[in-house]
Amino acid sequence: LSSASSLPTCFISPPFVGVWIQPGLVDLITINNTWCSLKGTCIATVGHQDVKNKYIFYNEQTRCKRCILFIPRHSNALQYRESECFDADDDNTRICGSITPDTVLYTLFRDNADSIPCPFEQTWYFEKNHQISKFCQPKAFHHCSSSNTFELSYNNRCQTNQNVRATCFARFTDGNTNYIAARSVDRQRFICFSYTKTKRDEQHILPNEVYLSMDDTCRDLLTRESAIVLNVFPGINHRHYESKIQLPEWTKGKWSTMGTSSMNMNTVYINNTQLIMKTNDDQTTIHDLKLIRVISNGRQHEKTIRIKAKSFEQCSSIFYCIQLNHRSPLVIDLSISLDEHKCKDSHLQHTLFKPSTSSNISCPQMGIYKSSNTYRPSIPVSTCTTGLWTLSIGCEISNKSELTFSSACRHETVPDVQVITSIKGICLASWRTDHRFQRTIILYEQTRAFCLIQPLKSMTAGWILSESSCTNIGLSSINVENSLRYSDTCEPYKKPYRYLTTNNSSPKRISYLLFCFLLVLLLCKY
Repeated sequence: LSSASSLPTCFISPPFVGVWIQPGLVDLITINNTWCSLKGTCIATVGHQDVKNKYIFYNEQTRCKRCILFIPRHSNALQYRESECFDADDDNTRICGSITPDTVLYTLFRDNADSIPCPFEQTWYFEKNHQISKFCQPKAFHHCSSSNTFELSYNNRCQTNQNVRATCFARFTDGNTNYIAARSVDRQRFICFSYTKTKRDEQHILPNEVYLSMDDTCRDLLTRESAIVLNVFPGINHRHYESKIQLPEWTKGKWSTMGTSSMNMNTVYINNTQLIMKTNDDQTTIHDLKLIRVISNGRQHEKTIRIKAKSFEQCSSIFYCIQLNHRSPLVIDLSISLDEHKCKDSHLQHTLFKPSTSSNISCPQMGIYKSSNTYRPSIPVSTCTTGLWTLSIGCEISNKSELTFSSACRHETVPDVQVITSIKGICLASWRTDHRFQRTIILYEQTRAFCLIQPLKSMTAGWILSESSCTNIGLSSINVENSLRYSDTCEPYKKPYRYLTTNNSSPKRISYLLFCFLLVLLLCKY
């Protein structure tokens, strides 16, 4: 045989075709329909027609042929055994017969393989192995927030091996034994292990033992004798972290955070099992906290509850403390702090509200408040950068829970045009948390809200702020420049309507109506 072109050609099964990595080799192995790199051209198949796993390859450089037995494990994992290189005229069946179970087993992993879910629904902690206690040994497989990723951590005695995060890409079963192949995120090593479960259908059941491949080639994946045996702690089961709590009804539902536009507002979902916070613009999840247990529940009149929760950030569990404070049926305060600070230092605070078209909450400190000419509103409600603003609180005759925020100014580019801005809002809740300020959340334009801060010394001033929390207000936000000073009671606001709404007949009312009638006639005449 002098040339591969004169040899017959066989076709390799499609599942074996692709670009493969053989750990330990620098070059990739490419398999197409008729050829395998480093092995040569496929010239024959050996065995039954329905099981075409034995192939004869001819290598033109070495001028010999060998038999390769492919063992498919997964679409991303392929193992093979190969014979020695025989003369070109040797019998193919005899060549393949030289492959025995003791023949070296090689493992191929598909290059750029798609990831698959790992078998962890919880972290697997390993007992200390006294036979290798003097050496570096694995500590745990940590369940990650991504179901396709886990982290292998080691004990403190490790000098060479550091914690490694890996992505699962192949999984197959042989009897009761499950085999997993993963690759480190930095693509520097492979991690392979096997385990046995007595109840295969119950994913939360922990295995008794895990056999971890000792090298990065996963050559000993199927050889338990050369793998590290890791005993799984039977008592560590994270299912006791599943929520079994019952939250008060006032905490549950869909809430909105404070904000003046949908771009900087979030939506919060709370039920008996979790708290989820998502951005309104692209629905990105900011927090996904699993509720574990109630730490403390306030008295009935206080309506305060603290809850222990956890989340997965990358591959470790982070524990939090959540505190919810009832302000009204439509408003609550939310604070989230790390559990290691014992719920004292909150790193996230929000005042949450449910949009509504009406409210039975009366606005506090009713009256008319006016700004200076240099006032700049913190909410985007006008094209005027500065101007005189008027805030009337509770001056509506029909509804004490309404307020009006209005202004008039000359247009900056067209001075002859007067710009008039007026928004109406309703008071959803009003409360005090100290001896200095009254805090009120105002809903406007149906879905947006701002904070109204007023000193407890009545009828002095007010501040409209676009903070995320009405309770946690920085003192730097409260200053003279952005204040609305108390101007008058609601009487001047109501005066134009007084004579038209009263039911009392009086000479003054009759005189007023007669004056209005004569004024209209005079205007019509001219």
